[in-house]
Amino acid sequence: MRILYLAHRIPYPPNKGDKIRSYHEIKFLSKRHEIHLLAFCDRSEDLQYADELRRYCRSVTILSMNPAMQKMKGGISMILGRPWSLGHFAHSDMSKAVRQKLAENQFDLIFVYSSSMAQYLESSNRIPKILDFVDSDARKWGQYATANKPPAKWIYSYEARRLKEYEIEMMNVFDYCAFVSPREADHLPMEARTRLLFVHNGIDLEYHRSAKISAASRDIVFTGSMDYFPNIDAVTYFARDIFPDVRRKFSDARFVIVGSRPDARVLKLGSLPGVVVTGTVPDVRPYLAAARVGVTPLRISQGIQNKVLEALAAGLPVVASPAAAAALFHLKDVPLSVAHDSQSFVQFVEAYLGSPPLTAEQTRCCRQQLQTHCDWSTNMQELEKTMESLVSGAIPIRSGLVRNRILSQSLS
Repeated sequence: MRILYLAHRIPYPPNKGDKIRSYHEIKFLSKRHEIHLLAFCDRSEDLQYADELRRYCRSVTILSMNPAMQKMKGGISMILGRPWSLGHFAHSDMSKAVRQKLAENQFDLIFVYSSSMAQYLESSNRIPKILDFVDSDARKWGQYATANKPPAKWIYSYEARRLKEYEIEMMNVFDYCAFVSPREADHLPMEARTRLLFVHNGIDLEYHRSAKISAASRDIVFTGSMDYFPNIDAVTYFARDIFPDVRRKFSDARFVIVGSRPDARVLKLGSLPGVVVTGTVPDVRPYLAAARVGVTPLRISQGIQNKVLEALAAGLPVVASPAAAAALFHLKDVPLSVAHDSQSFVQFVEAYLGSPPLTAEQTRCCRQQLQTHCDWSTNMQELEKTMESLVSGAIPIRSGLVRNRILSQSLS
């Protein structure tokens, strides 16, 4: 099968949520299929990773975006009554690249990663199409609106409304749509949920092999990109509202925030007693191995949190908010405690800090659960079967137009 794969961000290195999933999709599909990748990058240093992706792809085209210019296009998109996200990812070079690829190749299937990339499809092509939403961006923006005050609240509310309309439209256009869990689509009308596929995220257990946890450690660790608003909000909430109470009982406890490009608000947390902000690190595994408990106090959360899976795989118990744990319903008997408020966060964290680390048997059982439910190859097999059914004609393809594609043409 020859596949054209469009991604809104370069799928390498697999060090953050969206890149982890797209990388593993490409890695899995490349074993039996020919992949042609088109993707954006917003950091010039990421262009170096094109060669790494050529290990899996027949062709790789990575296009640089100017963040300031794309934000301006997002603003124009809003003025035109369209979602900001579509304008942000509208680019003439990508339009040309997609047209050229379609003209030069006979693709069996087009795979689109993120709804913002759907605008690049030719309205006339009859090639089977799958859109991996991963999670619902409309719900994410709605959560942003709830967490902010005007005028940001108004802007986020607008984007949530417009994106919901767009997501519904795309679900009626694409032959199949994938989400990371049923929860991500439950805000959409039933009539739009006719061809959905749920593909859980996985974890590379070999890479995240558990290490011996120091019994003397009282480090509490959070990992994630620290220029991302939900992560900024989460560590600020924990550092200011939860951690001081923990420190009153365990004066040697440290809250270690591990992640790239820390925002100024995150750097400021480093001045608080016991709070450590590492900034960008080459590998998060040593910090997981040195910690006693992982925390995921996300108040804004969509999809499956890879940071939870990684901590569990490393032999750490995890305390998570309901939002961060909601999509992990399929995991049973793992050391994952759900804290519904600040006080329960304190209680769970203190309980783990005051208890011995997980035993080898507890860690083995936890990893077995991850192996059963979070194996990338197993989870991707259903996706591959659906793709093959569309290409063979066992599932008929739809005829539809991506009406918002005119936005791409007008803003490029």
